[in-house]
Amino acid sequence: MTPAEQRRWRRRQLLLGLVLAALSPCLPASEFKRLSGQPLAPPVELLTSDGAPFSLSHLRGQVVLINFWATWCEPCVAEMPSLQRLQQTFQGQGVAVVLINYQEGPARIDEFLRKLGLTLSVLRDTDGSVARNWGARIFPATYLVDRAGHIRYAHAGAADWTSADALGIIRAMLAS
Repeated sequence: MTPAEQRRWRRRQLLLGLVLAALSPCLPASEFKRLSGQPLAPPVELLTSDGAPFSLSHLRGQVVLINFWATWCEPCVAEMPSLQRLQQTFQGQGVAVVLINYQEGPARIDEFLRKLGLTLSVLRDTDGSVARNWGARIFPATYLVDRAGHIRYAHAGAADWTSADALGIIRAMLAS
């Protein structure tokens, strides 16, 4: 993606986020914004909360849900259990759930996961640069990336990831 395309992508995501946030902080998954032009997903090269390196490019060939969140974000906290169930539902079926925490330390993230009883793996965006590159300005911000690495859907706000609508979108992406 050229720098000009990245700027246009960020502006479009900011506008989308502002519109969606004005409508409702908890839109259902059926309110996903299907992106035209199939933009290529920006790179993600981060560390997990336990310090292991991660690259989004290693998930090419899978449907990937990218979720930007923070422990202080109430809608983020509310949707975490459904993200956990989503991961369990599609385990071993070519779907990866990637959670990217916004500018918090590993101790805080680990405590949060323990408190909620979650086993989700979390990446740390320590300086917020990955969130900026993706255009994530409202949390939670979620993107669905197809097997070829293109962003197909964007969603601002919390969602029930085990709803029929969300599961239908993911199953359709798996089938294509």
